[in-house]
Amino acid sequence: MRTFIGIDLPENIKENLKQVIERLKKIKEAKPVKTENLHITLKFLGEVEEKDIDKIKEKLKKSTLDFKSFEVEVKGIGVFPSEKKTRVLWVGVQDEGFLKKLNEKIEQAMNQFGFEKEKDFVSHITVARFKSIPNLNFIKEISEKYNNFLFGKFRVISFQLFESRLMPEGPIYKIVAQFQFRQ
Repeated sequence: MRTFIGIDLPENIKENLKQVIERLKKIKEAKPVKTENLHITLKFLGEVEEKDIDKIKEKLKKSTLDFKSFEVEVKGIGVFPSEKKTRVLWVGVQDEGFLKKLNEKIEQAMNQFGFEKEKDFVSHITVARFKSIPNLNFIKEISEKYNNFLFGKFRVISFQLFESRLMPEGPIYKIVAQFQFRQ
């Protein structure tokens, strides 16, 4: 089972991100993320044996017991790995360090299952991937338009373990487990 750990977005935030996604559909190299699939990735796990899912869920639950809900702002835009070699266009997620702390807790918990720690965690929402280098002028135009744009704020009250099924028309995500924070 192909899996990742993330935060599902409220519908109003997904709706607000549609305007960027609609613009990206004009770039032939772009593969915009479907609105229903928009999320904040905390950790990509990849293939996991069905028999290990319950142990992973238990470890995630224990590792984040002390977390309280927190506020985030969905703001700004950026690219990975660089402007000249754009492969991913993302929208930023800003908070007071809670997402980074949550990522660190999840990394520690998943390390015990042999998952490698990712280098630098950048809290973001992927809105498009590119098969090849896109027209950089168009990317620059989008970046300038949405550089400081506020797509909304929301309170993070939980995170999820997702299954990701790869299909010809694109991935389908299904929530396998949800982990609530203390209010």
